[in-house]
Amino acid sequence: MRFKGLNVLENRRCSIVVEDGTVKSIDSEDSVDDNLFICPGGLVDTQVNGYLGYDYSEKAFESEHALIISEALEKAGTLQHFATIVTSPQERIVRNIDLIVKAVEEYEPVRRSLTGIHVEGNFISHLDGPRGAHDPLFVRKASIEEFDQWYDHSKGLLKYITVGAEAEDVIPLIRHAVKKGVVVSLGHTGATAQQIDEAVEAGASACTHLGNGTFSALDRFNNPLWPQMRNQGLTAGIIADGCHVDPDLLWIFSRCKDPDHIILVTDLSQCAGLPVGRRMWGNIPVDIVEDGSVRLAGTPYLAGAGSQLLRDVWNYSRFTKTDFASAFRLATVNPIRIYGLDSSRARIEKGKKAEFIVFEKTDSGCVLKAVYADGHRII
Repeated sequence: MRFKGLNVLENRRCSIVVEDGTVKSIDSEDSVDDNLFICPGGLVDTQVNGYLGYDYSEKAFESEHALIISEALEKAGTLQHFATIVTSPQERIVRNIDLIVKAVEEYEPVRRSLTGIHVEGNFISHLDGPRGAHDPLFVRKASIEEFDQWYDHSKGLLKYITVGAEAEDVIPLIRHAVKKGVVVSLGHTGATAQQIDEAVEAGASACTHLGNGTFSALDRFNNPLWPQMRNQGLTAGIIADGCHVDPDLLWIFSRCKDPDHIILVTDLSQCAGLPVGRRMWGNIPVDIVEDGSVRLAGTPYLAGAGSQLLRDVWNYSRFTKTDFASAFRLATVNPIRIYGLDSSRARIEKGKKAEFIVFEKTDSGCVLKAVYADGHRII
């Protein structure tokens, strides 16, 4: 099988021949369709709560659910993802981490797809607004003991945690987690500039879905956004679905942070990937709408994310006037570097198992044409 297009990570036109799942040749190619693109290693989504009705945080979560999520994400061009577990009882967090590890050990598609775990909470703001949809019953002060349980049970999969910079006892936890090699990200925070600066000095190095998990009304001078944008050492995770962050604010983020300090994420919810229409999310009626977002039934209010990462990269490029190839680095090279993932997966080489996605760029989005993962043709 031959594929010709622009390699978006190397920004060069090429021709790739794949036989029996192996790259037989890769050559420069002048005559390619300018709307056809190849992304080595596929996309990397470091914030996935769930998909197709399954949720990594649910008490009913089972290891086979990770297989369903992993295979579905691969079909959408996301070849690596981090399972996100949100604020929950400690026993459930540990149980679900164990089941995720079990899935990685038992299922090959999960092993190649699920390359990290993200615990979002429980050490976040207790205030309405910054707390978001996290259950207030389980928001609590930071605990090194609880973190160590996550770390030990994850068997190396725990890549980052989200904390509020103002959470009680959070500074010792940040120092401890960073020494363990785990990235600490600030999110769901209503912290002051001083508290954010202290967290950064302690080792916090990222922001979780910047622009979300904050107050609905902000003081024009004193708010949690400005200091996170000002701290150049903080890498901003951003949801670029056009719903969670206004396109104008997205443009501002792209100017406040250099391209090496932005990661695009989806924050996919349990309802993501399900057909458009009304359905129940637990006890809450929600509408899944055409733009992929999940909204409280009959209202414009967001209840969750549903836009795939490939679409979000396309959105980011057009909203911020960033060239397409550069936008792809924010969902590939950057997360691989920041979270210490296998960088060889983002390269196409002769004799190596095929692992890339091929897609066409159109005026309304991107259309996948082929997906290879570890030598397997997925679509």
